[in-house]
Amino acid sequence: MRLKLFWLAMLNIATIFLLSTLWEYGLEAHLAHLLGLSYNLDFETSERLRFILTSTAFAGLAMVIPALLIAGLIRKMLLAEKNALRLAGTDALTGVLNRRSFNAHIAALDACGMPYTLTLLNIDDFKTINDLNGHRQGDTILVALASMLTASAGTESQVFRIGGDEFALVMAASQAEQALLEAGRICEHASSIRTGPHTVMHLSAGIASSDCPGQEDVVRAADLALCEAKRNKEACLARFTPDMALRFLQREKLEHEVAAAVSGHAIVPFLQPLVSLRTGNITGFEILARWITASGQTVAPAQFLPVVERLGLMDSLTVALLQDAVSATRAWPAGLGLSLNITPEQLLRPALTNCLSAIMQQAGPVMLELEITEQNVMAISDDARQAIRRLREEGIGVVLDDFGTGYSNLSVLLGLGITKIKIDQSFIAGIVTGSEQRKVVETLLTLCQELNVIITAEGIEDVSTLRWLRKRGCDYGQGYLFSRPIPAEQATLLLASADAEGFIQEAAVSVIEPDPEAQLAQR
Repeated sequence: MRLKLFWLAMLNIATIFLLSTLWEYGLEAHLAHLLGLSYNLDFETSERLRFILTSTAFAGLAMVIPALLIAGLIRKMLLAEKNALRLAGTDALTGVLNRRSFNAHIAALDACGMPYTLTLLNIDDFKTINDLNGHRQGDTILVALASMLTASAGTESQVFRIGGDEFALVMAASQAEQALLEAGRICEHASSIRTGPHTVMHLSAGIASSDCPGQEDVVRAADLALCEAKRNKEACLARFTPDMALRFLQREKLEHEVAAAVSGHAIVPFLQPLVSLRTGNITGFEILARWITASGQTVAPAQFLPVVERLGLMDSLTVALLQDAVSATRAWPAGLGLSLNITPEQLLRPALTNCLSAIMQQAGPVMLELEITEQNVMAISDDARQAIRRLREEGIGVVLDDFGTGYSNLSVLLGLGITKIKIDQSFIAGIVTGSEQRKVVETLLTLCQELNVIITAEGIEDVSTLRWLRKRGCDYGQGYLFSRPIPAEQATLLLASADAEGFIQEAAVSVIEPDPEAQLAQR
């Protein structure tokens, strides 16, 4: 810029010199002749050189002050431009370099072929931290993490904030092992940062090197490793390996297939009967999701339900399952019920529960119960109490599923308005052979009877288990002993089938046979 201004000043002086010369050596005489003015050739000849030099000197001097002013303005402009570039490449909140600087830095390293190692760091459950403690607390946590990363980064590493709660460390060498150790120390030190009154920060880290085989994009490779670290709850670190890309493609394919299955109603309701252990009659059905592929194969819920939830399609699937199940209830006798599994988060969404209630208005003479798992309901107990009360006013009951796998107690559940529980099948499966499970279930049955809590036992698969439960007053049962889950349209046939009724009656009658435990005790 300064060189350009210098040559511009030289050009201006040269222009003035040429114009002065042209004026003295022809233009002045010619103009005087045209205007009829006198022109003294001898005088003009003697003054020509002096005039040319004087006018040129004055022109040069006249440029000094403007040049100084312009130079000052240019200096300020360059400084402002430098600051603007610095600010454009810096994160305003944390003060570390931002994603723009990160992209430029990675592009420069790739262009010159320099080896480097990239570590991506992400705060676990940052959205929950913001929701529970406010965005101001979230900003404070981000600033504290950025300061910790800057302090721990060596002279050959640079720190970037490339997303809301995502940071990057770029080490100017292909040292994945060292980066792995450093990331481990960072994750350990992060636990010193408090995210709430009783919680601390947890990080996940993905690491990739520019010379790692099986990858073309280091950033994508590190991101795949970060996703792997987040999925692995036992370790917060993951280093990129070539098979991660293959697993990612498989997961991506599964996500597309699951999304298509939800929108195409390929995930259909199967019904498993709930049986009264006192009468042996079917009192209702639990709606279970089954994915029927184009080839006719049935996919287990454990394989696709986590994907459905991750894609945010759980509400759509829940509504579709209930709609399809309800269409099969119009020929059912009065007094039966349908139970449907939902997540605790869904319980708190009035738009969903109102939709489910509207669907039940079009159903046959059946009642709806929503099953929620014990493991998560305790975290939202205050809101859950209001949601359960609202549902009960609309004629929809709430059942606690998988009881025994969490840490709740019956008094808290009664405070929530839950008066029905389902004992997890992991307890039921061992009550005949395992003394510990037997004691737990027996104590639970006695306590629930005193508190008027209705109990359903899941996973009844043999007559001995049925006999034991019925003898101790368990209210309802569910399991393969009565029926495997069947397509919704076959439920009506099961209700009307003499064979099904005969089987259930046979199972119920067998309860009054001598109890093997009692026989052994008598001996």
